[in-house]
Amino acid sequence: MADLILECPRARPASTDEDLVRVAALLHPSNIVSPHPTRVIDECDLRVAIVNPGDEGVRTEEGGVLLGGVIGEAGHWSAIGSDPPDGTYAIARYSAANIELVSDIVASRTLWYSCDDECFRASTSQRALVALLGDFDLNEEAVAWMMSAGSLGPEASWDARIRCLPDDATLHLDRRTWRLTLDQHPVEFEPARRTRRKHLGLLHEALLWSCGSLDIDTDRWLLPLSGGVDSRAILAMMVRSARRPKCVTWTTPASVKKPLSDAFIAPLVARRWGVAHEFFYLEDSRTDPAAALQRFVTIGEGRTDHFSGYTDGGVMWGDVFASGACGVIRGDESFGGGRLAASTDAARRGAGGTMATDYPEGHLVRRLGLVDVEWPERLRRRPGERSQSYYDRLEQQYELPSVLAALNELKARYVEVVNPLLSRRLIHLVRSFPDEIRMYGRAYLDVVDRESGPIPHARFSSVQEVSTLLQNEDLLKTICVELTSPRMAGILDEEGIVRLLVAMASSADGDSDGALRSFATAGMKAASLTLPARVAARLTPPYEGPDDLPAVLLGLRATIAGKTVALLRGDAAALSRGTVAARQRRHRYMAL
Repeated sequence: MADLILECPRARPASTDEDLVRVAALLHPSNIVSPHPTRVIDECDLRVAIVNPGDEGVRTEEGGVLLGGVIGEAGHWSAIGSDPPDGTYAIARYSAANIELVSDIVASRTLWYSCDDECFRASTSQRALVALLGDFDLNEEAVAWMMSAGSLGPEASWDARIRCLPDDATLHLDRRTWRLTLDQHPVEFEPARRTRRKHLGLLHEALLWSCGSLDIDTDRWLLPLSGGVDSRAILAMMVRSARRPKCVTWTTPASVKKPLSDAFIAPLVARRWGVAHEFFYLEDSRTDPAAALQRFVTIGEGRTDHFSGYTDGGVMWGDVFASGACGVIRGDESFGGGRLAASTDAARRGAGGTMATDYPEGHLVRRLGLVDVEWPERLRRRPGERSQSYYDRLEQQYELPSVLAALNELKARYVEVVNPLLSRRLIHLVRSFPDEIRMYGRAYLDVVDRESGPIPHARFSSVQEVSTLLQNEDLLKTICVELTSPRMAGILDEEGIVRLLVAMASSADGDSDGALRSFATAGMKAASLTLPARVAARLTPPYEGPDDLPAVLLGLRATIAGKTVALLRGDAAALSRGTVAARQRRHRYMAL
């Protein structure tokens, strides 16, 4: 529900309270009628703004702000140098001498920061930092990651000067020396010598504690209930702990009657545990796909291409906010990889870290003029590291902080988010399981199935498949128009745009894809890019490899990138209004 903005000038004041309030207003979703007033804290010669703070999910103490959820005792979380609590959160704490940013064990809530010779800034929003910086410096690596992986990759932000805090880490700024240091706890998978029964018993105890010790008012939080394993695990353990959350399932009307869909199974799970349950419907005639995509980019800041769950333009989440709910209890988890990686590169791709170089040279994504990116050293396979352990480590150090945290951010613009299955206690326990216990989440499935009984697991999602979404004519038209707009400057060069439009037109198959062919051809004509078919074929030869990446999906990703960059350029002018001084400002950024 809330965002955090912190600004600490080295000497003279940087921004005013009014400036922070104006930046905060940029982050309010347009379908929230009455967001909570921004709270500005002035202390220790710095300013902190809490955007849209609700009654829960935000903790403030002298010298600290915590957004998210605590599991168990909070302890002295706001004291510089103290051990962080268990839970899923973002913490900023400060004194006259120091500032610290603290992530939870998997960085489920992203903290971004920038530091130059004049000012240190931190926020849960890239947009807020760009607005305070007063200009925008496009990071071409972010474009490359979005095109190949549909996310910003392991470390990139849209602005080259902004960095993200990694998992289980503390960033420390000494305000006297103006020196940054990063302390990150190592991730080690070390099997403990226990019997299988003992492993399962410890897991059951940790699940009960994590779900039962959430420091929330369950009357004001919602549990999104699917037909899968994770949400029923949370429900079972909360009810076992005498806590009865309200359950909701978002779906489409057609999915409710589809056997073995999330919408079909979820009511059975709710009935098993005797809790209230209702449906929230994603289909909404009030929002067309083009407007929905724009809001998806605006509230999500272009961190993910997972648009299929937000095709209503956030209408459902606006309704959740209007209902007075404080937050949602999410079921992200890391109990063991769902597959056995055949190689080191396969493990990286399986965790969502696909790079353009994973495709052969003839593939379209290799011919769009994207910059080369590298996999960070900290995420590479270590000597002697077991294949399954490497895959599971990437899930915890890449997929959760980069891919799933982006989805948390979308929701957190409306309500707060907590993830009890990502408690520090559970993550450390899972790291002590041997591969055969952890593989495919076997231990976790055993524990949950014993609790929930013979209710089947859902086999079908209740949201649109991506392939179905990319057949929507209005969305296809939006993509093709965007590809030929001035907003694509810096995203793809002219040759890359030509290749992409040609590939989209030539990939259309029969009458069913007539709209795609028509819109792509119209886009080429609008940009004076009409080409003979034989030339088009030479520009982008067909690719029929095992890891297909459709041209229309690349078009969607390019559209998201173009809209995001345009949004950030507008944010950069929100305070400065594009003055020459702001454009000419030079920043010297510190290396850790």
